[in-house]
Amino acid sequence: MSTESTPLPSSGRKSLPDAMVLATTLGIGVVCSSLGFMVLRQVETLRLQNIQAASARTVQDVLEHDIHRVVEATHTFGLVLESQPDIRRLQLDVLSRRVMTDLQSLSAIRWTPAGAEESAHKEQARVIGRPVASEVFQTPNPGPGGKEVSAIAIVAPVYERDANTDAVGQHRGFVEAVVPLQALLRDAGARADLVGMDLRVYDVSSASRTQNDAIFTRLASLDTSPDTQNHDDSDHHDVVVSLDVATRPWLLELHPRPEFYEGLSSNYAPYLLGAGLLLSGLTTAAVWRAQRYRRSIESARLRATRAREALALEQKRLQSIMDGTGVATWEYNYQTRVLQTSARWAGMAGYTADEMGTDLYARWLELAHPQDLQVFFKALEAHFAGETTHVQSEHRMRHKQGHWVWIGLRASLLERDADGKPLLLGGTNLEITARKETEERIRQLNASLQERMQEEATRSEARATLGTLIASVSHEMGTPMGNSLMTATTLADQARNFQGQLDAGTLRRSTLAEFVTQVREGNAMLIRNLERAEALLRNFRQVAADQASEQRRPFDLRQVLDEVLHTLAPSLKRQPHTVSLEVPEGIAMESYPGPLGQVVINLVNNAYLHAFEGMEQGHFAVTATANDSEVTLVCQDNGRGIAPETLEKMFLPFFSTRIGSGGTGLGMSIVDNLVKNTLGGSLHVASILGQGTTITITLPRKAPAPHNDASA
Repeated sequence: MSTESTPLPSSGRKSLPDAMVLATTLGIGVVCSSLGFMVLRQVETLRLQNIQAASARTVQDVLEHDIHRVVEATHTFGLVLESQPDIRRLQLDVLSRRVMTDLQSLSAIRWTPAGAEESAHKEQARVIGRPVASEVFQTPNPGPGGKEVSAIAIVAPVYERDANTDAVGQHRGFVEAVVPLQALLRDAGARADLVGMDLRVYDVSSASRTQNDAIFTRLASLDTSPDTQNHDDSDHHDVVVSLDVATRPWLLELHPRPEFYEGLSSNYAPYLLGAGLLLSGLTTAAVWRAQRYRRSIESARLRATRAREALALEQKRLQSIMDGTGVATWEYNYQTRVLQTSARWAGMAGYTADEMGTDLYARWLELAHPQDLQVFFKALEAHFAGETTHVQSEHRMRHKQGHWVWIGLRASLLERDADGKPLLLGGTNLEITARKETEERIRQLNASLQERMQEEATRSEARATLGTLIASVSHEMGTPMGNSLMTATTLADQARNFQGQLDAGTLRRSTLAEFVTQVREGNAMLIRNLERAEALLRNFRQVAADQASEQRRPFDLRQVLDEVLHTLAPSLKRQPHTVSLEVPEGIAMESYPGPLGQVVINLVNNAYLHAFEGMEQGHFAVTATANDSEVTLVCQDNGRGIAPETLEKMFLPFFSTRIGSGGTGLGMSIVDNLVKNTLGGSLHVASILGQGTTITITLPRKAPAPHNDASA
């Protein structure tokens, strides 16, 4: 047989569309390569800016930490003077030296009584009742040389307090801590050097942001002009950070040095452009070859009639291959009503050809599952109507041994008569029982995994909430424990002084009376602070035990919700919003206090994160009513409300309007799972935009029995 191809006639009309296709392909490749080049350049610029912002944040964190320690030390010193108005000068000096030993950035702590001339920052501190920073001034250097250095003063007001009610009375004076700027900004400057940045600090309220008006400067060299930089300033800008220094605004300006960008920059954009252009050329060449191949296909159509005899010979070989792969073939003639099959067709059901009989079509209708037959014939009608190119279905057949086997069927109409009626239908059968069993096991495994993932997400959310409560309670206990330690230290010093006078025989009645008064007042302060710490620990201990164990036990609803909200209070008080609890006492339940507390915690956190966004003061109210068998818990806020399209999806896992900004998308999904599955209740949400959201939870007073997960 000759293999030479017959060339097709060509004309100028056909070459023009081909040229246009090639030009379009090349143009698209060039445009995509250019876009990729620009996108990669932009991504590199954003990456460097993110690294620069993160490095600047570390410098800011160091400086905020040092300023916070100085301000808190000054404030604590003032609290000591308020709690001990009769403290002596010697004791005051000892205490100030001890504070300056702990904080090397303090050069002096002075006491100024009321009545003296007040500067602007002192007047501000007296009015607002908390520490205020002064503007920068020059003070003698306490070290050798005597040269003046720049410093600021942190001023804390001191008031008289009632010994019984702890109420604030009249103003007594000020505690003024002198902080040299060099010592205060030493660690921040070291951090700036470490990350490779120049640091300038400005006092916004007293100077403009120019290099000469900076109150502190940390540079790598004197030459810092843009001309000396190795990077384009259009891509890399200075980082300016605002800082609140005891109500006084400062600005931190951080300028990256040349060494900051060493090892960070990557110049892959030109390589991407080159690769894109090369790929465009290769694609154009491939399109050109595809066009030639299409023409060769058109030429091959002319030789199709010559291959019919060869096709008949190949049919026998193809049948042998199909028998070897386990595929059964069949043909059904609609005129004779005869079904012809290969030997493999009967073997799939465990029969021989003789056992199946002569009427194979009737035998097939007898062995096939009735429900699957309905699906098959419906798909066959759609194929006859021209809606599909072929028929593909899966049906069950009764095996000779009595069980069902799955058969995958694929068929198409091979011939029609002049009126379009079907004449010949052909197809293949393949046993897929093993695959169907595997699919069923996978489906069951997926269902089990989904349930476990939901339970694990609930446990992870509970652990995360417990960690947040631990951090909040630990931070809240810092104040009473610090006050108790300072009071105990002061009492110890007073006891030593008293013992010295007693041993020396110089003890007088007035000294003894003064010592007794100091001990009584100190003990009263110790008791108040320790009782406050004990109450925090008591509430947290019960909430933590319920969250960790998730055990079912009898409890009073009001008591559990009180413990949960008291434990949340330290983390919530940083914002101006409020939470109220209107639940009567005596509502006894036998349920799971841990999951119930998790539901309330998630709803409160969800309101603070979403409902109160942009509000000056939001309110979240929890109310409850009960009958003999059920408790209705209503959680209502006066926030922004929820849009209808968001309300429909709010219980879906990983759906959140704040993904990437503090939201995980699991909070309300976990609430829904805990209420319905663990607590055995129901949940309803109603919301109007601009008027708030109401969540109604109905729970049985006696929770259902726990699920048995052993079979999972």
